[in-house]
Amino acid sequence: MMKKCILAVVCCLPLSLMAQKGFTINGKIGTLDAPAKAYLSYSNDGVKITDSAILHKGKFTFVGKLSSPVAAELMLKHDAVVTTERTGHDELSFYLENSDITIMAKDSIWRAAVKGSATNDDDNTLRALQRPYRRIADSVMNVYNSWTPQQRKDTVFTKSLGAIMRSTQVGYDSLNRAFIAAHPDSYISLRVFKDLELAYNFNPDTAAVKFARFPASMKASALGKQIAAAIETGKKTNTGVLAMDFIQNDTTGKAVKLSDFRGHYVLVDFWASWCKPCRAENPNLLKAYNKYKSKNFTILGVSLDEEKGRRAWLGAVKQDGLPWTQVSELKGFKSKAAVLYGVSAIPTNFLIDPNGKIIARNLRGEELDRKLATLFLM
Repeated sequence: MMKKCILAVVCCLPLSLMAQKGFTINGKIGTLDAPAKAYLSYSNDGVKITDSAILHKGKFTFVGKLSSPVAAELMLKHDAVVTTERTGHDELSFYLENSDITIMAKDSIWRAAVKGSATNDDDNTLRALQRPYRRIADSVMNVYNSWTPQQRKDTVFTKSLGAIMRSTQVGYDSLNRAFIAAHPDSYISLRVFKDLELAYNFNPDTAAVKFARFPASMKASALGKQIAAAIETGKKTNTGVLAMDFIQNDTTGKAVKLSDFRGHYVLVDFWASWCKPCRAENPNLLKAYNKYKSKNFTILGVSLDEEKGRRAWLGAVKQDGLPWTQVSELKGFKSKAAVLYGVSAIPTNFLIDPNGKIIARNLRGEELDRKLATLFLM
């Protein structure tokens, strides 16, 4: 009777309390011996961890504990000379989780088979499903790369390849969404969700609804928390929301606030001197600025250059002939404004009305001109 009671109590324990076991990796790579050494690298709750183990007759072991599955790298140093067909290190990328994992191969880590990680199995399954789409995309790019500069200017050719790529992308995205729906409790689904639904210019409201379908265990993982934070930041920078204020120094060292532009339509443009798409977009911004600057429109450039790039930043402003206010903390993507607005790729911009409300995001070229025309040419 006592045993039944204990069993009943154990069965009622939350899974998080029962799953206290960490991971064990048992590896076997041929008959390699010292000085052969294996190095395991991964991050746990944002902390970078690197462990090592000496091989004895090909065998090595790693133990540890994770808060959630993670991507990991296993590198093998055979001896003074790397004996592998690959250039550089003998490496293996795989997914690590709290389970008993075996990694085995006859000679090289990169040829090894990984068993015991359900997350790794899911990743292999998805990659196999994605392979036909990746092959088509690779073939299209090979064709494009084989063209001469003159052929690339032919819109007939480029449109035909573009149609194939768009169709392939639609199929690829549909496949990924089907995988997520069929594997809601997989860490791989969470990773794919981040890439798919939190892509450039994503809709935070739609992403929030889809993210809510994941189980609590996935939401509580390190990646789940990152996604939740990105969605919340997206909501704070969505159209219709009051723009968050920030302050940075301009090119002369003068402090400038976003709120200084109240009463004007202002395009907050996140860019950098090293960003080719940003520099390519600058002529479009200059055209819009000159066309509408007399109609209560201006631009605030926020550079994500770093301190070592100060000269390049100032040089780019001069070279591209940008007359509007330019500010920067020279901290790259760690800039407070970039973090505040969730900027992870550039160019990124936000159009703010005279009341300080965000009315559009990521307007480019003709799209920017059309939006401004609706505001000023009515």
